[in-house]
Amino acid sequence: MGAPGLSRRQFVLGSGTVVAATTTRPRAARAQARRGQIIAGLSERMLTLDPANHYSISSTSVLRHVYDPLLDVTNDDRFVPALAESWKAINNTTWRFVLRKGVRFHDGTPFTADSVVFTLKRVRDNTKLIKSFVYQDIDEVRKDDDVTVTVTTKRPFGSLPAHLTMLGMLPPTAGTNEEAFFAKPVGTGPFRFASWTHGDHVELEANAGYWRTSAPKVDKLTFRFIPELSTRAAALRAGEIHVIDRVWPDMVSTLKGTSGIKVHDIPAVEAQRWHFQLAREAGKDPRVRKAVSLAIDRNTIIKELLLGYARPVVSPVPPGLIGHTNLGQKPYDPDRARALLKQAGHQSLTLDFVLMKDLYPKQLEIAQAVAAMLGDVGIKVNIRNLEIATAREQRTAGNYDLFFSGWAHMPHDPDWYFGQWFTRAGAEKMTRFNDPRVEQLIAEGRVPDPKVRQQKYEEIQKILWEDEPEIWPYYSVAIYAVSDKLRNFEARRDYYVLLHEVAIA
Repeated sequence: MGAPGLSRRQFVLGSGTVVAATTTRPRAARAQARRGQIIAGLSERMLTLDPANHYSISSTSVLRHVYDPLLDVTNDDRFVPALAESWKAINNTTWRFVLRKGVRFHDGTPFTADSVVFTLKRVRDNTKLIKSFVYQDIDEVRKDDDVTVTVTTKRPFGSLPAHLTMLGMLPPTAGTNEEAFFAKPVGTGPFRFASWTHGDHVELEANAGYWRTSAPKVDKLTFRFIPELSTRAAALRAGEIHVIDRVWPDMVSTLKGTSGIKVHDIPAVEAQRWHFQLAREAGKDPRVRKAVSLAIDRNTIIKELLLGYARPVVSPVPPGLIGHTNLGQKPYDPDRARALLKQAGHQSLTLDFVLMKDLYPKQLEIAQAVAAMLGDVGIKVNIRNLEIATAREQRTAGNYDLFFSGWAHMPHDPDWYFGQWFTRAGAEKMTRFNDPRVEQLIAEGRVPDPKVRQQKYEEIQKILWEDEPEIWPYYSVAIYAVSDKLRNFEARRDYYVLLHEVAIA
């Protein structure tokens, strides 16, 4: 089956095999087409140059220009070749990857199967790495020859290709002195690392020998870290930077009205999900959880506070991802909410609603609106707007009734979401969720067969939809603002700012 619209790539879906063809072009021609510098302003500070030691969207945006993964994911949720030309599930616990030939790291070291073996074993074995927990099911990583690697797992791991989109490949020499390597890292990506001023910016330079003939388009790329949206937007309007992420809905009209700036928005692979603390009295009672859900007017939040830059939720997994299904919108019914609270014996009820300060668009205003809605059915809400680190500490300790959060499905696969929040091991320091039925379905849904995965994930979501361990208020929309000097910028559903093939006029 072909893939229309994807130049240089053909892939076969369903069998788990992906095949890509490449074109070649003289490097001199590529160098002539490359010119200028792009400066991006990102919302989150980068803390590491190690692709295995973070789950930061901003860090992924930066490091994806330095390191290549084995697989890429497109904006329409298709997994396509990167350093692996093809891959296939041999059986439920065995994957085989055929690697791209002729690729070199920035220091001239060849990219081979040894790189894959080293990278995967490192992230599995070094449990101090933040991404290590994802790869604990890997049993063996075997080099068959220089361009073939076989990975066997302890149990089915159908989401392995998705997770590999977030893991940059390293040269085996990185293991000799990791501290020195990550002070000045080398990858196979379209840009070489130049410098990093901690907390402020990263500078990258074009990799003239990049294996993908169409990239990069510019000589230099700089990422500035500017957490304050007003400061990011001011720098964009002043022409100091060319692209910013995480624009809030109420700033869109101002930016659209600024000469030389374009605003792009796209439905994100993110569902807002405010989770209950299931070990606390209110969270234990499904009638209370359902009453809270019924008392929230989601459409008003979307229309009045987010100005239409959100979508109604119809299942926990957003559209486009495996497992998505339509379970219908949650109803707004305050009368039924009051009846359920009365049935549960609650004449007066107070909920602690914890927020991670300034993390999500309009979150304080949304929480205040929700407090008013819940107050209308007899629930008092105590909003605790805490610094991010403090809020997460309170979540781990279980000191909340409802926690304002979202979940961006960065691997474009819900396995991580289900495993983190709805298994006993994943949730024991979070929500204390524990349902053996869901746990079993998650395990059954990890086979490589997409039809089985879809079926199991639909069953999981039906249980969650009825049980309501979380409130799902809306699917997010990703909003970017860019200089009209940029050419070929793509607004990503996963919030990544990827500039491999972006040119500047």
